[in-house]
Amino acid sequence: MHDVEQARRIVELMVLTAWADGRVDGVEALAIHKLTLAFPELRDVGPTGEISRKAKERLERVGIAAAVREAAKGITDPRYREIAFQCCGKVSGADGVFVAEENAVLTELQQLFGYDAEDVKRLLVLATR
Repeated sequence: MHDVEQARRIVELMVLTAWADGRVDGVEALAIHKLTLAFPELRDVGPTGEISRKAKERLERVGIAAAVREAAKGITDPRYREIAFQCCGKVSGADGVFVAEENAVLTELQQLFGYDAEDVKRLLVLATR
């Protein structure tokens, strides 16, 4: 059984990662869509437009760091945390440009989820597959 609420939080984190540099490229939006379909745990979220709208509103209201923290605190299952980190890594590299703002999201997730350097390396390798 999949947890739709945690899945929605992962989609929100992907959206926040894409918006971290102030804009979302089409390739990033496409990556979010593809990732939502690629992970069985995420498929039940349905259309992501409403999640994206709420994530953008939260970003504008509280800023990127607080928005990431708020979304991430709803992801408590270790499997969903790993999916979140992998997906955000994939979205951050989707446009082929690695920017500090998107890396800051990954760093924040690393701290919030208690990942060490080896965890990050393993998850980013998985994200490139």
